[in-house]
Amino acid sequence: MTMARSVLVTGGNGFIGRHLVRRLLADGCEVALLQRSPDAVDPRIELLRVDGFSPKLMSDLLAGRHFDWVVHLAAYGVRPEDRDVEEMFRINVDVTRYLVERASSWCPRAIVIAGSGSEYNLDGVDGPVAENHPLEAFKPYGASKAAGPLCATAIGCARAIPLAVCRMFGVYGPGEAPHRLLPSLASGVRGTDRVPLSPGLQKRDFLFVEDAVEALVKVARALEAKPRQLILNVGTGEPISVREFAERVAAILGVPVERMGFGDIPMRPDEAMVFSGIPAKLSAYAGWQPEVGLDEGIRRCVDQRGTCSSPIGRRSQR
Repeated sequence: MTMARSVLVTGGNGFIGRHLVRRLLADGCEVALLQRSPDAVDPRIELLRVDGFSPKLMSDLLAGRHFDWVVHLAAYGVRPEDRDVEEMFRINVDVTRYLVERASSWCPRAIVIAGSGSEYNLDGVDGPVAENHPLEAFKPYGASKAAGPLCATAIGCARAIPLAVCRMFGVYGPGEAPHRLLPSLASGVRGTDRVPLSPGLQKRDFLFVEDAVEALVKVARALEAKPRQLILNVGTGEPISVREFAERVAAILGVPVERMGFGDIPMRPDEAMVFSGIPAKLSAYAGWQPEVGLDEGIRRCVDQRGTCSSPIGRRSQR
């Protein structure tokens, strides 16, 4: 079903963002990107460049503007090198809060904020968590990602803005950053040596990026029809071990499983043993279910030489 919506997207040059923008354009939306990067974009896209997400510049760029939807994907702290705590809280909390405040002036039909499963305190968790699970208070990235959406939902309630926070779990797909699990595996198997891995006992939600994008779009549509403020988990709710995931990649690429060096590197001391969210609330509200099975998703990401595909063309930043 096509739709004519004007959509403001932040983080549109990141991993999930680039897939989302492509989907919105295919649906006939008018898309504007609010971002720091001067990356070249599709000529159908309006680029609103804002250095450092300065509140004044954001205000100037958005003055007099009205968008039907706002999809806020921009975040700091996903990449291993992004560890400036002050910047983490500025982007993840202050920018999120400011954007919702600014958008409230034009009464959008839907604001969708991409959260993270890292917002939850996952110490000792042995299964998928629901939205009422305790939040992270001690790790800077998780705490900052939790604080931003809490501010956003509070403002949404005060201003009666249709708003949803979508806490993402384990999104993978074409165009992922090289340090992520699937690209690392695909790159590693091209050599002749063992691929060094942890024991692989930790369990993860693996959600194909097109299913994640479908969730964002369906939530925006649901907010139009059933306006409210809510927090929703976006994941399969069916975690599998990293070991099983690696074994599936090996099987699909025709690589002997002995090449997978399970236990060659230690587990991280703060590693969450289960990273998965129950999506029942999302399914009930927006009618969403993941459609792409794990093996199919892996095949869409890699070719038989073990090369990760990237149909969108730019390196992932998210």
